[in-house]
Amino acid sequence: MTEGQPTVDTERKPKKGLGRKKKEPAKAVGFFQLFRYATGCEVLLMIIGLLCAALHGIALPLMCVVFGQMTDSFVQSGQQLNLTGTYSGKGEHAYYFIGIGCAVFLLGTFQVMLFLLTATKQTKRIREKYFHAILHQQMSWFDTHQIGVLNVRLTDDINTINEGLGDKICVFVQFFCTFLSGFIIGFIFGWKLTLVILAVSPLLAGSAAVWSKILATLTSKELSAYAKAGAVAEEILVAIRTVVAFNGQKKAVERYERNLEEAKNFGIKKAITTNVSMGFTQFVIFGTYALAFWYGTKLSVDEPENYTIGKTITVFFSVMIGAFSLGQGAPNLEAIAKARGAAYEVYNTIDQPRPIDSSSKEGHKPDCVRGDIEFKNIHFSYPSRKDVKILQGVNLTVPRGKTIALVGASGCGKSTTIQLLQRFYDPDSGEITLDGRDIRTLNVKWLRENMGIVSQEPVLFGTTIAENIRYGREDATDEDIERAVREANAYDFISKLPDKLNTMVGERGAQLSGGQKQRIAIARALVKNPKILLLDEATSALDTQSESVVQAALDKARAGRTTIVIAHRLSTIRTADVIAGFSNGEVVEQGTHRELMAKKGVYYSLVMQQLEVGNEEGIENGGFEKNSISSGRVEMKPTRRKSKKSKKDKKVLLHR
Repeated sequence: MTEGQPTVDTERKPKKGLGRKKKEPAKAVGFFQLFRYATGCEVLLMIIGLLCAALHGIALPLMCVVFGQMTDSFVQSGQQLNLTGTYSGKGEHAYYFIGIGCAVFLLGTFQVMLFLLTATKQTKRIREKYFHAILHQQMSWFDTHQIGVLNVRLTDDINTINEGLGDKICVFVQFFCTFLSGFIIGFIFGWKLTLVILAVSPLLAGSAAVWSKILATLTSKELSAYAKAGAVAEEILVAIRTVVAFNGQKKAVERYERNLEEAKNFGIKKAITTNVSMGFTQFVIFGTYALAFWYGTKLSVDEPENYTIGKTITVFFSVMIGAFSLGQGAPNLEAIAKARGAAYEVYNTIDQPRPIDSSSKEGHKPDCVRGDIEFKNIHFSYPSRKDVKILQGVNLTVPRGKTIALVGASGCGKSTTIQLLQRFYDPDSGEITLDGRDIRTLNVKWLRENMGIVSQEPVLFGTTIAENIRYGREDATDEDIERAVREANAYDFISKLPDKLNTMVGERGAQLSGGQKQRIAIARALVKNPKILLLDEATSALDTQSESVVQAALDKARAGRTTIVIAHRLSTIRTADVIAGFSNGEVVEQGTHRELMAKKGVYYSLVMQQLEVGNEEGIENGGFEKNSISSGRVEMKPTRRKSKKSKKDKKVLLHR
């Protein structure tokens, strides 16, 4: 982990007691906010789909009207047959049924097709915007957000939004229109029976509204809990070699199960709420059936002139189908409620303000870069840990074309200084200038394009060597890549590979050695031909042989560039033009190797520690050899690598 970098505690639970914060209620976006990324054409298609759904919903109650008329026709024809012995029935009702069936087929097809089409396009747009927003957040945002949680939201939550944007809406509109048209037809053909059935409808509507609100809340909490569990699973799988090496499978499973427990509890609550609500809805609907059958029969007997058998059947089935459709439409509210809950965090991330945005076109873009860098009274603390001061008044000047090395104990702010120069963060006070301009006035993308960075742990992507190098500059040609490879001393080993630059490096570069990965990382930094080169402990994780090759590549890369080096092995920076010693977040000394050794300050102490504590690291791996101590001055020179030196020889060399 980079020094000074804040950590995120993913499993910290609030302590019980009076000081515990009250949990905030789950939030959801408004219904119409779900469609904020729909284009004008897509809105038009959805309106057409809603019209088709509405007509589709009206078709079923209309069929009840035809069915009632057909019933009266049967009764009249039966009476005529009994009186005259002849049957004069007509088959026009069959044509009505055929016409309604064809209309339902076309309307149903179009309503679903249009909504699924627009939902797919909107979901793609939301996914792209969400991923873009994540990639362009400033580093302080990532300090307080787990990558695994973001990954879960990118997949599961957006799929949930897709469900809510899809055909669930038009199906609900279809059932709602069936409900309305059924009761309208009921009032037209028999208002008394309709009123009796309608008296129960507010109970259905009220239960559906309460159910929808509770479901949205529980769904949002459940998704958040699953996102945490997914983050833990991703972390474990990424480090699977370490888990297996230490027999940590059981502990990993227990940790994952602890995170699933919360999600399980919310899932159980949601399932109970859903099933109880559905059961209550069905109970009310079937109770309404019983009431309608009893009262409809009574009206047919008491008012035969107003309630014929056909009219009674029309009213009964129209109102019953309308009431039942309300119950059928209610489950579709669940998908919409889930989508509203899932969309809250996704849309909130998209809307998150980004003061440092590499996609922004704002900021000055100078025609050329000279490479003069200056840190002026820089104070800084990480946004997630404001109480811990990392830098406290750093003043540092880096002339163009020169190499400056930053040294100091771990956590003193060396890597933070480089991150501020890259504008991963902005300082709390003070300013950093490039060629006399405050870097906050420069375009962020332009600034980073003119810097090459090589870190301690090279990050390679699971693609070819050429594509990994091309990440440094998108428009890099094959000639540019070959030039960068040669400058990074990587040409020899790449040329021996079967597919050369087209060789797949494996996940995180697993197919390559540490030294090979580091040289590819150097080539990636050099392919853009940057004026400024940042080396953050680029060789500290390498063995002796790999270090010598990589160090030679770095020495070649530094030529003619403004270079800032952070090194754990001090032998690699003794030739730097300036060495700056950090202590407690500020620069306490600057000078060349000889000057700082004479001062006997921070740098001198670090050198002596490597000599006295790290025998193998200090001597065998290219450390320092005490050459002479005179007049208060200690001169050090790099030793030759002597892998076969005896312990006695080393001891003599150390205390000579």
